[in-house]
Amino acid sequence: MTDARYRWVIVAYTLVIQAVNIGVLIYSFALFALPWLDVFSAPRASVMLTISISQVVAGLVSPVIGRAMDRYPIRWIVLTGLVLMVAGLLLASVAQSLVQIQLVYATLFPLSLALMSTLASQTLVTRWFSDKRGVAIGLSATGTNLGGIVFPLLVAGWLTAVGWRETLVLLALVSAVVVAPLTWFVLRREPPARQLAAVGGVAADRIWNSAEILRSAMFWIPSLGLVALNLGFGALQFNLGAFGRDVGFSAADAANLIALNAVCMIGGKFFFGAIGDKADHRVMYWIAALFMAAAMVLLQGEPTPAEFVVGVIMVGLSGGGILPMLGVAFGARFGIASFARVMGFAMFIMTLGALGPLLAGWSYDLTGSYDFAWQTFLAMIVPAAIAMYWLPRPASAAA
Repeated sequence: MTDARYRWVIVAYTLVIQAVNIGVLIYSFALFALPWLDVFSAPRASVMLTISISQVVAGLVSPVIGRAMDRYPIRWIVLTGLVLMVAGLLLASVAQSLVQIQLVYATLFPLSLALMSTLASQTLVTRWFSDKRGVAIGLSATGTNLGGIVFPLLVAGWLTAVGWRETLVLLALVSAVVVAPLTWFVLRREPPARQLAAVGGVAADRIWNSAEILRSAMFWIPSLGLVALNLGFGALQFNLGAFGRDVGFSAADAANLIALNAVCMIGGKFFFGAIGDKADHRVMYWIAALFMAAAMVLLQGEPTPAEFVVGVIMVGLSGGGILPMLGVAFGARFGIASFARVMGFAMFIMTLGALGPLLAGWSYDLTGSYDFAWQTFLAMIVPAAIAMYWLPRPASAAA
């Protein structure tokens, strides 16, 4: 098979590994949060702290892992992430307290997230694509949302049928069976960018060192702008089950709401990915920011079920643009050779978004409402949208 065709096999592969990793560790969390609230008699802020810790640690290790991805075969990196994920699921299944679950989310799961999901996937796609990169990144990123559709529905059924402990064991089994053989066979082939770089070809573009990256407005403006969106997205995503129950939806409806959010994110990723190779990246951000800001306004007060659903849709559309915008913005400005390192630093900055679920849970525990959180996120989106005006153009566009 030619490289031009095989690169779409790579896209399909990244779609699968993100679906498994993100679907299990991120999207399914909102469903596990419900039994953990009851079994461990824990406040919402404490349960939300669990996922926030995981995202923070994943961000802390991402710069190191991004640097490793520029040096070592990604096949072994992904397989290491899979082993850690399976081990974490099995350990969590025998946990006797929320603290024990938090330890798993603070150690094994964040390492797995950094090793085998978005960072690895976007690095692979960027290396394999020089043209149609935005489309490929957008398509690849839909894997997170396919996982958000498939796994919450599976988890919802398994939770009812066998309980949360057995569900974790089943997820470990499914993850190993799906990811391990696929990774071993698909990633045996080197991307053309790596081959060309090895012999001094045209893909051996400039290598940015860490200091240069961290001094660049091309890095900070998109990173901080997207953090503002990620705060609102994460806050709703991880509180979706509890917030939906407050609005009047049943626990069984929570899986459908999560799936709806994921479907809207897929639409957002297709849209932003399709225009990413042609549109001004600032305009892409402003569209996503408009959706998120509207949702933050709509979800305040006591939203009706209909208003809540519309808010979920708008947050999904906006959140769907985050990964494609990161990929196309950094790929166009920093090139292939330093992409994993740049994305590693970006993932570190994006961990600020992990404060979203925690702030939302704290807001509810203190005031009985999420309004303070929504107002805070809205206040951050406005200056971020203004700052995006000064985003430097890619070198190719400026030439």
